[in-house]
Amino acid sequence: MKDLPPHFLRKKEKEVVFHIPGAFPTPMVDELMQEYFPEYKTVLIRCAETFYRMREGARV
Repeated sequence: MKDLPPHFLRKKEKEVVFHIPGAFPTPMVDELMQEYFPEYKTVLIRCAETFYRMREGARV
């Protein structure tokens, strides 16, 4: 899974949250999702602060 940008799983919501800070090609994320997490929904977050706060909340 080295190709994936920073991410975390929200298992209860069946979501994978990615931190995509700039112009990362979103179709590429869709391809990666189909390969690694086919049953999960994708959430893209551009703000690092929001991403890391959400990630800490997901670990609790």
